[in-house]
Amino acid sequence: MSTRNIGIAILGLVIVAALALPASAAATSNGNGQAGQINSGLKDSLWNTYAKYRLQIYNTRVDGANEIISDLGNYGCPTSDLQTTVTAIANEGSALQDALTNHDRDALKTVNQDLVKLWQQFRQQARASIKACSVQPVTTNSATTTSGAGL
Repeated sequence: MSTRNIGIAILGLVIVAALALPASAAATSNGNGQAGQINSGLKDSLWNTYAKYRLQIYNTRVDGANEIISDLGNYGCPTSDLQTTVTAIANEGSALQDALTNHDRDALKTVNQDLVKLWQQFRQQARASIKACSVQPVTTNSATTTSGAGL
């Protein structure tokens, strides 16, 4: 994950943490000594910002997974399990979008838990696919050498 994506992920966590504060902890004074709630416009803006970048990270990761599958396929590595997992990850996209649009923390937590499991499965399958690749001859301008397809 790039430094920029890590920064975005941290920003997202900060925003979600701020939104998850109990109302009493997030109360502000409205000028007459009474505690008030977080401004709903601010809350909506923070959710929208978080949703935008959370979906960008999700889409970037799915695109990257598809590129990995393509690369492995180009070297004759098995990719059917990987493709099945990426399809399952892609199918979680609408649930992620809905949870973010509806500001539904419980649904977001469930989707994120599902995605964590699916990404772990993808990484394990990618490693297994790389190990299953046979050594392929690589042709260069001057000679043929032997190279593994490992990353």
